[in-house]
Amino acid sequence: MQPRVLGVIPARYNSRRFAGKPLALLGGKPLVMHVYRNACKAKCLDACVVATDDDRIAKAVRDNGGEVMMTDAACETSLERCLEVVRRLRRRGSGGKKGTWTAAAGEFDVVVCIDADEPFVQPHHIETVADLVVNSDAVVGTLVRRGLDEEDVTRADTVKVVTDNRDYALLFSREPVPRRGSSANGGVARSAYDPDVAYKVRVGIQACGTDFLETYASLPGCDGDKENASPRRLKSGDASTIPSYEPPDEPEQNRVVFAGYKVKVDVVESTFVPGVKTPEDLRHLNAGLAAGLVNDLQLTFLAA
Repeated sequence: MQPRVLGVIPARYNSRRFAGKPLALLGGKPLVMHVYRNACKAKCLDACVVATDDDRIAKAVRDNGGEVMMTDAACETSLERCLEVVRRLRRRGSGGKKGTWTAAAGEFDVVVCIDADEPFVQPHHIETVADLVVNSDAVVGTLVRRGLDEEDVTRADTVKVVTDNRDYALLFSREPVPRRGSSANGGVARSAYDPDVAYKVRVGIQACGTDFLETYASLPGCDGDKENASPRRLKSGDASTIPSYEPPDEPEQNRVVFAGYKVKVDVVESTFVPGVKTPEDLRHLNAGLAAGLVNDLQLTFLAA
């Protein structure tokens, strides 16, 4: 039997780097709706919903014909917001109150979480990341792209990924990793970009089994300063001894990796266009649309 797959697009209004980003206009349409429309084309999804804690975003989604669910503003990560959606849809499927703006209900086996600032995520990306969970021993799957240049890799708003030779994640960091060489005092040089390193930058899409979401919610935060060496690993499921401190902006995937669970990674095509992290990114993409460098129908860069 085919697993039931749910697409969730977490969309927060309040963001330290770009407040109101899901409602920012790309080609005259809210960013979140580009993500939603592309996600709904994925054949593997049985349902897709925007999960927000802001009435303005909810109204924009409803006005554009999308499905939306209001979620708790206290959710700290995208996966926590996904868990709330899964629990509420499960209650609806067992006879609970139906949602006004969401037709989805019942049990789902896999959740694909797509960031609301990734308008270039296409249906085949969603199918690929869902397959990473369905057909591997990983509890979470995510996609990465190649680092474009020094500016791209050293940005704190991009998450870099270190993997082993089987494409399982070892570390997620906002610093340029992996690093080679040492500093003058014998320590590893921080924030050092190496043009010879094939950097991997995470794309804002991940999948996990709905049963693991419950486990994820019980994991304490990661240990240690994100700029230093990663915490010691624990055996899978041994979360009771993980220190509770989690640095600000620590990538949420590290909670999974440092608790001993597997995160599988796949690489998107080299033509993939990064998402919108800053107002400057949005201005660049709108300029591309105006100049005819971006396909307005699929939101992909056209070959020059």
